Amino acid sequence: MNEEIQQVLKQRFGFSSFKKGQEETITKILTRNNVLSILPTGTGKSLCYQLPSYLLSGVTIVVSPLLSLIEDQVRQLQRTGEKQAVAFGSQLTYQEKQWVLAHIAAYKFIFITPESLFQEEILQRIRQLDVGLFVVDEAHCVSTWGIDFRPDYERLASIIQHLGVKKVLALTATATEVVKEDIRQKLFLGQEIDLVQKTVNRVNIFYHVEKLSTVEEKLSWLQSFCSKYSGPGLIYCNTRRDTEEVSLYLSGNTTLKTAYYHGGLTSMERSAIQQQFLADELDVLIATSAFGMGIDKPNIRYVIHYQLPDSLEAFIQESGRGGRDGLQTLSVVLYMAQDQKVHQYFQKELLKEINDFTHLVPLTQNNDSIVLDHFSELQKKWYDFSKSENHSIENLQEKIKKRVEEKAEKLARMEDYLDTDGCRREKILSYFSETSTVQQEICCDNCHREISDFPIGLMSPDSNKKYSKLEKSKEILKNLF
Repeated sequence: MNEEIQQVLKQRFGFSSFKKGQEETITKILTRNNVLSILPTGTGKSLCYQLPSYLLSGVTIVVSPLLSLIEDQVRQLQRTGEKQAVAFGSQLTYQEKQWVLAHIAAYKFIFITPESLFQEEILQRIRQLDVGLFVVDEAHCVSTWGIDFRPDYERLASIIQHLGVKKVLALTATATEVVKEDIRQKLFLGQEIDLVQKTVNRVNIFYHVEKLSTVEEKLSWLQSFCSKYSGPGLIYCNTRRDTEEVSLYLSGNTTLKTAYYHGGLTSMERSAIQQQFLADELDVLIATSAFGMGIDKPNIRYVIHYQLPDSLEAFIQESGRGGRDGLQTLSVVLYMAQDQKVHQYFQKELLKEINDFTHLVPLTQNNDSIVLDHFSELQKKWYDFSKSENHSIENLQEKIKKRVEEKAEKLARMEDYLDTDGCRREKILSYFSETSTVQQEICCDNCHREISDFPIGLMSPDSNKKYSKLEKSKEILKNLF
């Protein structure tokens, strides 16, 4: 088996060795049935399902949350010479969708969102296929999304059972003990699973928190920092409006090439901006969380959160998109006390949605058209979910309230990270039930407070080639602030 794996690795993908966790994951999914693999960002999780697919019969179905991620994964396979891969989603015209469905048996890889997978026309065609491997990419979404956002994630187990799939692989970069158990219960229905898990610690990320008092101070800080600190850089904002305003501010007050990215743009616009960023045609990209999953850009030098993220899981996922080339990168959170208000607003809105839903549902008994007339898109999903899964309205309401409580707790843990005067890396590792055995020489602002005495500036990667990675990291960080 190992010889076969090495042969495919070399011939199909052109690699002579694996990154940490890849070979272990591949071996387990080939020899066992249910595997959850938790590998840090930048360690090539895609290979963990691509390679074994060539050693298994049948089609591989890959469920992913975003169309941009799906399209990127298909392009990645095409670069290896794979022609039997298709991205199934709303980007296809009606005619294209019908053609794909008519020829679906010819594909080796089918990439699809949960929502598309539950469309009856698509499901009927997939039922006729021999599914050798079912993959849930970004599997933490099964836990962190679900009933309050894209409920179809909570129904994936029913699809797996319905298709009679034997091998299921769940992949993610982060998972607390709670999330791991959630995935086991919701996706694997409590069955025994094989776990592959590597540390979330990314040694080349320096963690820094900048506490500011006003939006004007944040923008001024960004202007100064981004003007002097070599990119490419990625700035995350919590709202679409903020991405546009920050992009406009930086483009108007610096010479940087900037763009914004969020779910309100058309598919064509998002694709064009993503390709510009990947091709180093942009200095800074300002985005909501809609950007980044699965994006393979190795040279992002800094990731800045314009407001506090809603959880340490989201923070680690997003900051981990920096420095995939192994060189020094920087994670910054710009924080002011009012930042949590937007998250609290979303939590209140979610409670309002479920309360309105419980009052409207009894009316559907006599007039089902009220679903179309008065329900929001999320409420329509809840309505379908309650009918198909036989969940009572009271049960749904209880689950939503519990989810809001969980979100509030995660936000509090994120704030603990921002407020700590101890090692930020240790705070992160503790949250994910890990302990650090070695104190890093390059770590965070609390461990290296003297760094704040230095002016901003970063040597380019080319000028640093003569240094080892550690020496380079020291030189870069010495000139950060």
